[in-house]
Amino acid sequence: MSLKIYIAYGSTNDQVTALRLKALGAVNGMPGFVPPAHTRENNHGLLDPVSSQQLRESEIIVGVLTSAMSAACQQELNLGKQFSKKTIVICEPAWANQLAPYFPGDLLVLDPANPAVAESSLMSFL
Repeated sequence: MSLKIYIAYGSTNDQVTALRLKALGAVNGMPGFVPPAHTRENNHGLLDPVSSQQLRESEIIVGVLTSAMSAACQQELNLGKQFSKKTIVICEPAWANQLAPYFPGDLLVLDPANPAVAESSLMSFL
């Protein structure tokens, strides 16, 4: 049985990275779900029904944060922790200090000059 991954992302700018991680997971036999871009645009943070169901069915939550954290992403990461899902966050260095207390040991800081390091670290983690 393969792990099912939910890939939360901070803003529509992060969607490309989330989709890249989904493709990387699929190649390695780990199906993933990336919420649609329009879910990053609302400010109320309520998950759409499909995203909510996918989150509940996933074993692992991966967060991608580079430019901003949408209300939806914050809700997804909070629910991941609430549901005791293994949650890991990939972030830009600017987010590291803010996120470290909430994801001790589960934070991968992305080096913009070499993003492959974070991707390979994530695959090792999984």
